[in-house]
Amino acid sequence: MRTYRYTLLILLVATAMLVTACAPTATPTPTAPAQAPTEQPTTAPAATAAPTTAPTTAPAATAAMTATATTAPTTAPEAPTVPTTTATSNTYGNLKVMAVEPNAKITFSGWGDQSEQQVYRDSIARFNQFYPGVQVDYQPIPADFQTKIKAQMAGGTAPDVFYVDSTLMNDLGRTGQLMPLDSYMAEVGETASDFIPQLLSMFTYQNKIYGLPKDWGTLGLIYLPEAFKAAGIPEPTANWTWDDLQKAAEAIQKTGKYQGYCMAADQARFGVFALQNGADYTNKDFTQATLDTPELIQAATFIENMKKSGALVTPSDVGASWCGEAIGKQLVGMTYEGGWLVPFMKQTYPNVVYNAVPLPAGSKGQADLIFTNAIGVNASTKFPKAAAALALFLTSEYNQGFIVKTGFAYSTHPSQINLIPDAIDQAIAAGGTWPLSEVNYSGLYTGQIQDIVSKALERVFLGAQTVDQSFAQAQQDAQNALAGK
Repeated sequence: MRTYRYTLLILLVATAMLVTACAPTATPTPTAPAQAPTEQPTTAPAATAAPTTAPTTAPAATAAMTATATTAPTTAPEAPTVPTTTATSNTYGNLKVMAVEPNAKITFSGWGDQSEQQVYRDSIARFNQFYPGVQVDYQPIPADFQTKIKAQMAGGTAPDVFYVDSTLMNDLGRTGQLMPLDSYMAEVGETASDFIPQLLSMFTYQNKIYGLPKDWGTLGLIYLPEAFKAAGIPEPTANWTWDDLQKAAEAIQKTGKYQGYCMAADQARFGVFALQNGADYTNKDFTQATLDTPELIQAATFIENMKKSGALVTPSDVGASWCGEAIGKQLVGMTYEGGWLVPFMKQTYPNVVYNAVPLPAGSKGQADLIFTNAIGVNASTKFPKAAAALALFLTSEYNQGFIVKTGFAYSTHPSQINLIPDAIDQAIAAGGTWPLSEVNYSGLYTGQIQDIVSKALERVFLGAQTVDQSFAQAQQDAQNALAGK
């Protein structure tokens, strides 16, 4: 989880927070999971996802955000007007429309729930205003995305354009199965400096770019004000600690109306507890697993104790597919989720009042995970120019300007950091400004390491092993993965 330090990102986000904190309160939403942002949540939206850290703390920004995030918005921000430019236009934003193959037909796939799918249907409609001759067949894959894409790649049936996370970048980008995009970027007038550079780093291999970051996100403490009212306790603040989280979860659980805190056996949620306690999954150069350190064991034990006490429940414990749905169904009082929750709630549970504050701090202070994913092109596509044109358009400053205003995710272009539209998103994005925050990335074997951590948590949640036993096994499994075994 520890590579690219977000010095630039921190300054950008901190500036954005100061600008947007004064904006009027708008409506709620992180894409993650997860796996980013959006990080793909274990069963539903993309989080992720997910998308190493954000430097200098911005106390003024955090305080300002907290002040504005006290009431969940009740009306959606006004949707941006879709441009009426005709196909004769030769530019979109500051990029050129490139020549593509005639009568091109390409497929595009990503994960995500209905709200995320709508974001990309709208994006494809905008794309076709500039590339009317390209037929795009959008084929969402809401679950088991990485497994299905790799199987399709092996069988020669993979889409032309698709989401790329760290796992697919490692499996496909380094083996020549993703198409380098550098020459196409040059053709439309785009450079690497048009993106937040740390986000792009994950998708660059041997000085070639194999994916363009589509968004990024962090996690926030999402909660139901009504659950706190029922428990007779104050609502969360930006100054909360783990102790506050645990006590509130226990109080809410005792109401009998709501469960306390929702968390799946998911490394993308556990990772923030590890970071906040001074732990990580590997050392800085990704050569040594660090899953059995006292700091990590202590973080896992805190989670285990909450689970044993009943203060922590998993989505399946309450009959939900993921914790965002558990919030929407008003089954739990709190969870950690990202900006992808905003459009999900807006579309699926528009009448549920919820709110967000930055994550509680651990023993070492405040920390968050930063998730990012990219859009890449299948190297075997029959229409490389049309496929590249779609990837370039979807991730462009022009198109992301529309997406960020929906509340779905944060733009990967530095010039658009100040477009975060509402108080919920502002509170969630605060984690991007903290010195201990890191990208959810563990080097070449990220996918394996993250899976190992999630399975270790699952064994603990099921009571199959103690924390010490489960993470001792995880340490050995992770070390083998790092050694390529």
